Amino acid sequence: MRVQLFRSLLSLAVLAATQTGQAQTAVPAIIITGADSRLEENIRAHLSVESERCNSPQRRLNRLLPQVSRDVERAAQALGYYTLEQSGVFTAGEPCWSLSIDLTTAAPVQIGTININVTPDETRTRGQTDPFAELLRNSPLTPGGQLIHSNYENLKASLSAVAVENGYFAARFSRSELAVDLQRNRADVHIDFDPGERYRFGAIRISPIEELSDSFISRFVPFEEGSPYSTEMLIALRQSLNDSQYFSQVAVTPQLNAAQTGSASTSREVPVDIELAVRPRRSWTVGMGMTTDIGPRVTLAHEDRYINRLGHRLSSDIGISPLRQEPNLSYVIPLRDPATESLSISTGYVGEDTDTFVTDTYKVGVSYRSTIDAWILGNDWLQNIFINYQRENSELNAVRESSNLTISGINWARTQADDPIFPTRGWRLFTQISGASNAFLSDMSFVQIYASGKVVQTIGPGRALLRMEAATTIVDGVEELPVSIRFFTGGDQSVRGYQYRSLGALNDQGEVIGGKHLLTGSAEYDFDVRPGWKGAVFVDAGNSFADFADFELYKSAGLGIRWMSPIGPIRADVAKGLDDGSFRLHITMGPDL
Repeated sequence: MRVQLFRSLLSLAVLAATQTGQAQTAVPAIIITGADSRLEENIRAHLSVESERCNSPQRRLNRLLPQVSRDVERAAQALGYYTLEQSGVFTAGEPCWSLSIDLTTAAPVQIGTININVTPDETRTRGQTDPFAELLRNSPLTPGGQLIHSNYENLKASLSAVAVENGYFAARFSRSELAVDLQRNRADVHIDFDPGERYRFGAIRISPIEELSDSFISRFVPFEEGSPYSTEMLIALRQSLNDSQYFSQVAVTPQLNAAQTGSASTSREVPVDIELAVRPRRSWTVGMGMTTDIGPRVTLAHEDRYINRLGHRLSSDIGISPLRQEPNLSYVIPLRDPATESLSISTGYVGEDTDTFVTDTYKVGVSYRSTIDAWILGNDWLQNIFINYQRENSELNAVRESSNLTISGINWARTQADDPIFPTRGWRLFTQISGASNAFLSDMSFVQIYASGKVVQTIGPGRALLRMEAATTIVDGVEELPVSIRFFTGGDQSVRGYQYRSLGALNDQGEVIGGKHLLTGSAEYDFDVRPGWKGAVFVDAGNSFADFADFELYKSAGLGIRWMSPIGPIRADVAKGLDDGSFRLHITMGPDL
């Protein structure tokens, strides 16, 4: 008897738990008809009945209809629908209740007259831009457009935000009115905004540190005492100090309270306090990597971040792999704007031993680096002007040569991406013009133009990655060029499916000698196969050649897999050379741009 009673109670408990679980997981059905997608979405966002229990009785549901009506009306008016008819019906049921809302809407209210006045700033000097002009040009309110209340409120909020960001701390609305006339079905906008007087930067106070001088740190500051206040300038200052690699902690604090309580002569000036903590002076780093082109690679680097109080740096590094050895030493001198300008004196050695050639190249040079605006192409381009002397010993096809060159040139580079390691869209561009003259410490004369670029763009479920490289050299014959100046293709970053630097122009004996000109391209598409892993398909084509008449492309295609590791993508590709039928495995690592 007791056992039977226990089993009955247990069955009831299981049934109750099942019903409770169904009620908790069930979702009420809300059906809205007569509304476009935007209005329907806004009504759903405003409805407050979705939290109602699924097992609510019909009587209670009916009492919620007035609230539903108010929610619908408020949501519709927010989008300019002031005239509408609505009906709502609740239906209790299993596993949950449902709500049907039927709407009949008239045309939404349209924007009529827009009258926005921003009081001119009489303290602004000639040449200074109006911080409110661009905001008003891009205003979401347009005559004849649909009335969206959030656009009106967002415009007011943006005016206030721009005012604060640019030092108009006493800004106020003397009038802000949205007049809705239902008879004419239009709304007129009237805004009178008075920014008041613009505050200015006051004293720039740098907390002294022993390692770097105040005069050097002050060169990072992109504004002067007395210049108009700008939050953007403060952010730029903080960013440049962080990016300088000198400091472990950066605090840039505008003293707004001091401006509000100061004397009459300084009450419109905002002092700025800069507090810094330096990073350790010396650092050592060790790195390991691997690519199919050069095999395993070990890198050892040392940096002295501040040799003196003027921020001079000394850095050295050495990279060793079976095919390439590259030690370097450089001394960097920050210039007038340490964040964007520097002078570098460097020396180094590059030794390469491939199946095609062997080279030993010794270099010493000077370069000037700066950040520039490149007119149509936009700002923040890295420009590098250089002059390098190099002595090279090489062996190619059992022919040994030596050369001395003084190469000068200029290059520009920029990378833009939505993520520095795993971009879904972005691009990279590098271009260089260089040359040498036998009239100036060189055994020969030539001019060389080089450009490379890569684009990453999300398309469908994956990403398209397009890469291109092109170059040309003005010189009589390719044999006159030192091996390190010639172009070779093939390998992980060039035409996959072929050995590293195994492709190029041929001599009369059919031996690869490298080319004066270069053209390579790649099209790749990758896609998710599981979290953290991507599959890829690709085609490559390219070659270097001695004359345009001898232009011939080598082509390849293949499949790959990518692991999105914590240190960046690690890629494994199997490529087939379509011109010689071979298969090769390529392993690389590093960011896509």
